[in-house]
Amino acid sequence: MIEIEIRAKFKNLETVREQLKKLNAKYVKTERQADHIFGRAVDLDGEHKIIEGCFIARIREKGDKGSIEFKEIKRTGIGMEFSSPLANLESGLNFLEKLDFERAFTISKVRETYSYQDFELCLDEVEQLGFFIEIEHPCKDDGNKPDALKECQNLLNTLVPGATIEPKKYGDLMQEIINRNNK
Repeated sequence: MIEIEIRAKFKNLETVREQLKKLNAKYVKTERQADHIFGRAVDLDGEHKIIEGCFIARIREKGDKGSIEFKEIKRTGIGMEFSSPLANLESGLNFLEKLDFERAFTISKVRETYSYQDFELCLDEVEQLGFFIEIEHPCKDDGNKPDALKECQNLLNTLVPGATIEPKKYGDLMQEIINRNNK
C-alpha cells in the first residue's frame, strides 16, 4: 500500500475546522510534535539542504514518546523511511553523533488529526511557518496514484477553496528561513 499526500498552506484554522465539521470528518487527536532534524555535512548542497537521494535523521518527540527516523530525501516522490522507538532522547543523540549527523534545526508543531472516508487529514500549526493541511490517501499501487492524487486535490478544494499545494517539505521551508536570516 502506498500513501499519497498533498500539503497546502492556509491562513484561517477556524474556517478549515468548520469545513471539516460540515463534512462530518471525525476528530482523532491533537498532539504536539517536535522534529529534531539532523544532517551530515557531506550530504548538504550549497543552500544547506539535503541532496536528493541522501538521508536526514530525525528524532521525533510526540508527548512523552520518541522515535528515531531516517528519511531518504525525494522531493518529488516517495523515499525510503526507517523508524524505531527510542528509550530516551539521549540514546538517539549519541547514536546519531557516532554516525556523523549534526543537529540542523527543530520543527515544532501542533497537529490535529481527522479522518474522513479513506483520508487522513492533518491540520498543522508549524512554528515560524504557519498553518498547513496535509491530506493523505492510501493507494494500492503506482497505477492508481493519479486517481488518488486527484481525490486529494478535490478534497483540498472543498476544504480550502483556492489553496495552493505546497510541494516543499517542512525541512526545506525551515532551511530557507534560516538561510534568509543568515544573510
